[in-house]
Amino acid sequence: MSDDLTLWQQTLAAEHAAIWGLGLVGATPPLAVPASAALDVHRARRTRCADAVLALGGDPVASAPAYDIAGPDTQRAARTLAADLEAGCAVAYAALAGAGQRRARLQAAAWLRESTVAIWGWSGTVLALPGLDDRTPEPSPTG
Repeated sequence: MSDDLTLWQQTLAAEHAAIWGLGLVGATPPLAVPASAALDVHRARRTRCADAVLALGGDPVASAPAYDIAGPDTQRAARTLAADLEAGCAVAYAALAGAGQRRARLQAAAWLRESTVAIWGWSGTVLALPGLDDRTPEPSPTG
């Protein structure tokens, strides 16, 4: 499997998980409308990923029958779940930005930017570099 194909498959898998989890978020009454809008976005991305996998000669990875995601019991928990799902997609988008194909890199950059805005919308906070490791590097010793 080519590197680009692997990256698209990983992004597709992240989209599957986001779609499944956003269904849980949408079951929280005040979040039904924004969750539905987010679902539309991720469904379109899922289609784009599947198309890219097919174009590269692969078979699109299927969605898992279920995901180990607890249903949120409060609006705050639902918002946290939505932000976490977006962050999971951001990791996939950041990886896809390393693809060999220019169009894939541009698509990944656009999705990463949009996902960052979505994370902020759900949680009110964003990591400095969404999609990348959020650990602060240790200062280097001077000597």
